[in-house]
Parts: sequence; C-alpha cells; structure tokens
Amino acid sequence: MNTSRALLVGVDVGTTRIKAGLVDVAGHERGYASAATQWRRLATGADADPDDFLHSVRQVLAELLAAAPPGEILGVGVTSMAETAILLDPDGRAIGPAVAWFDQRAIGEHSQMSADLSAAEIGRRTGLAPGQIPTIATLRWLVRQYPALRRASQALGVAEWVVYGLGGSAAAEASLASRTGALSVAQRAWWPEVIGWAGLAGSIFPEIRAAGSSWGQVSGTAGGHGRLDGATLTVAGHDHVVASVGGGVTHSRQATDSCGTAEALIRPLAADAGVDLAAGIPDGISTGWHVLPGHYCLLSGLRLGIDFIPLLERLDAPAGHGRTALDEPVLAMLDGTRAAEDLTPAARQWYAALQATVHRAAQSLGRLERLGGPIAEVRISGGWAANPVLRRLKAASFPGPVYPEIAEAGIRGAALLAGLAAGVYPSASAFPPPRLGAPPDVRNAGLSGQETSR
Repeated sequence: MNTSRALLVGVDVGTTRIKAGLVDVAGHERGYASAATQWRRLATGADADPDDFLHSVRQVLAELLAAAPPGEILGVGVTSMAETAILLDPDGRAIGPAVAWFDQRAIGEHSQMSADLSAAEIGRRTGLAPGQIPTIATLRWLVRQYPALRRASQALGVAEWVVYGLGGSAAAEASLASRTGALSVAQRAWWPEVIGWAGLAGSIFPEIRAAGSSWGQVSGTAGGHGRLDGATLTVAGHDHVVASVGGGVTHSRQATDSCGTAEALIRPLAADAGVDLAAGIPDGISTGWHVLPGHYCLLSGLRLGIDFIPLLERLDAPAGHGRTALDEPVLAMLDGTRAAEDLTPAARQWYAALQATVHRAAQSLGRLERLGGPIAEVRISGGWAANPVLRRLKAASFPGPVYPEIAEAGIRGAALLAGLAAGVYPSASAFPPPRLGAPPDVRNAGLSGQETSR
C-alpha cells in the first residue's frame, strides 16, 4: 500500500461540538471543521433528534473535504460521548429521542436498578461507578414513557449510529458498550437479566466489535461525500478513551487527563482474570474495556466545563479556547506580583473553582495509582488544558504532567484507529506518537484552533 500521501479522517461527536479532522499517516493534523451539537434543552437536561447527529457530521465532513489537501482517504473513525443511545426500528430507522448522557430523567430507574438487581452484582458485572446514569436505565424510562418504542429492534451508541449512517455495519464497540450498564465486562457479552429488567428484547444490542476493526466502507449514497467512498469505517469508541490514545497514552504507567465538558482521568490496565472490576467503585472509578487491545480502562469522571461555563457567565467573564480575562490577575497573584487581597471578587471565585478542580483531579490520580500501580506521566489534553492557571496548579500536584502538541486529541485518536482498521498500522503500538513540548510559559501560551470543551 502506497501511503505517502494518504490521509485518515477522525470524527468526534461531542457534547458541545461535532468535529471532523484530517490526519496524515505520520500522525500530523492537517485541518478540521466543526459545528455545534444540536440539543433540545429540557428541565431534566437535553435530548436530540438522532438524524441531527448525522446531518451535522455530514456538514462538517463537507466543510473539511472542501479544503482538504490531495491524497487518498483510507479510513474514517468515529468517536463519541457515551451513555446516549439511539433506538432503531426493524427497518433501521431511528425512533424516539437520543437522551443526553447528562440528562436526569431516568434517575428513578437508576435507583430502581440498584434495588432490583443489587448494587454489588451491578458493580461485579459492569464495573460502573454509580454516579452516572447508564444507558440501560434511560432505555427503560423511554420504553415505559413511549410504548411505541417497544418495537425497537436495536440500540446503538452515537458513534455506532453515525458509522451505520455512513454505510457501515450496525455493531457495538466495546468501550462504548462498557458504559451501557448492559455489558458483563469480563465476559465481553451482554447481560440478559438487566436487558429483561429494562423491558427490552434480548437481541436489542448488536454484536460487539473492537475499536480499530472494520465496520465496512463509506458508501456514496449513505455518506454523500464522493471522496470518502470506499474508505474503511470504524467505531473508534468512547471519546475520552480515544482522546487518550490520540495523546499517545499506550501503556499502564501513563494516564490521561482529558479536560472538556467533563474531566476524565484515564489509564490503561492489562486485562486479566485477576482484575476486580468493582475495586474502584468506592472511589468513583469505573472499569470497562479500553480501545487498546487486551486492556481495561480505569476511568474517573469529574465535572469541569459543564460547571465552569455557567460560573463564568455569572462572573461576566466569557471563556475562549480555555482562557478567561480572570486568568491574568490570578497568575500575577501566584507569581507574587499581586496581593491576594487585591483580586476582584470574580477573580477570587474563579481561582477557588480552579483550585477545587485540581484538588479533586489529584485525589483521583492517587486512587488510580492504588488500583494499578505508580503513574509516571500524565498527558493532559482537551479545550480546558490550555487554561494557564490550571496548568500552573497541575504542574505542582500531578506526576509528570506533559502536554501533547496536538489540537484535537479525540480526532487524532479516531483517525489513528481508522488507520488500524484500514491496515495502515499493524497494531496500536505502531501509532505515530504526538510531539511533546516542554510546558510553555503559561502566561502567554495558547493552543491554536482548540475548542473550549469536548
């Protein structure tokens, strides 16, 4: 295969934006495009029309390809948020709303799930910490509220739905399946009892495939972009985990700090029969499948941008590319050139929020070390990774913090996994590493083109 000018496409369907980017086979980012993710805002959170995800993906792909350099596009990888599911009718059409991962409408079903099936059994089977409402509880709520949805024949995650819409197979990816609450993780098989508890058909979830394997090829009719025709499709997996790979985390002495709408601390852990999937649950750490072959993913999820944005709106300090006008006076205080009492009330509130965030993250890293041994390096990415105060505070409290010199870690990881599916790379260990730089002067640093949140 002549790959000297070949290109790979990564698509990242995030909570705030839907993004697509080009990556060459040497791992260099060659451009990207994005559009806002379309949600219907509700008192409980939000939901979406599943077809809007597809429409926006096609929109950003068209924009991306209009300015793309020459070269054959060999693969398209799609990553997305987890816990948000799309129900399909027997004809493969989406029915009902796609409920956002942060929506709270199924909180009662989540509590009932623990009562009916026992929290201990759920933890042993799924490895999921209890803070996040899993997909299966939301699906139970949906089919109870909308009886017509009981005719659904399949449930797909967002990335799986997009790949299906571009011409690929209807199949489940293991890291996304691990977030549904319906997977017996150690057996890598669906859990019939919880599917029955939700009132769903036993065959509602499709076969499970690994990220970086082929889901088929983009078709002109489905994709609508002739230059992508024939490119190998893959579901790259859960967005935070894929961003970890995009940032170069490939072994268990590394960890990722992905700073977006949510903050995710992630480390790979070799999967073997001795791993207790429930061991991290008391500390809020979930254990599921990683996108790296043969590895579990330890994931600690924290709130970040989803809290920062409303706080900054109240403080009348809008954010752009992870930065705010409140950062400079806080940095001056940290440098000793400005007295703490001279900070405005808004700057003090912002500093307190950043301190609390870093303290929580450092505690979570300590818990990850207790489960998997010492961490030598933390690779930090995501839109909020550009914030200079966060960088300063993390430099003092994280083991080995480094910043990959990439604009979009999720896009890059999805593209590399597409290259694996297309045969460009023989294994994930052959992925080209990102360039790493010494942490820049955080008072003047910026990451060109980076979004504020994932």
